[in-house]
Amino acid sequence: METTRRTIAIGTLATAAVLLVGCTSGGADAGGEGSPTPSPSASVTLTATPTPTPNPSVSAEAAELPIPPDEITEWAKTAVPGSKDEAYAAGFSGWMSASSAAHHTTDLTSMEPGSYQAQLACRGDGTITLIAGELTDEPGTPVTAAPGSAEPIACTNSTIAFDITTAETGMRIELDLDGAPTIYAVSVLRVS
Repeated sequence: METTRRTIAIGTLATAAVLLVGCTSGGADAGGEGSPTPSPSASVTLTATPTPTPNPSVSAEAAELPIPPDEITEWAKTAVPGSKDEAYAAGFSGWMSASSAAHHTTDLTSMEPGSYQAQLACRGDGTITLIAGELTDEPGTPVTAAPGSAEPIACTNSTIAFDITTAETGMRIELDLDGAPTIYAVSVLRVS
């Protein structure tokens, strides 16, 4: 019985090998007009290339954004001051969602101490909260917030300007999302 199973397995593999010899990939160079015809003795090498499986939740979240993710960088250039501004010190943009990235931290390690004016623009149905502080601060500790307020900056489908003052080199900017997927752009301009 064992010999029969081996014979069947070997026969199946041999049949598959014979069938594969005549296969082509169907691409532009695979036997189409103007391409060489493979010889009957040509060997076939099969290479399995894994196809990345799209994450359905990220795709669904991206579909909820006001613009496609690959257009966010261009939008940011018009939403907040950019590198063409003489006082421009730093900036970044992107999108956030509850399951893929509800928290984002950017450390600007070489930012000189001083006074800055920052802008946060956000679009979408979520609320992004921003806290800016020193690199040495505990995460979530604001150095400054909205003028006259001790609360973090909260952005819901708007653009907000605010001041940041640091006494040490470096700055940390933290973003937190509450709600639906939302795009953002942050720009920091040197005041003094």
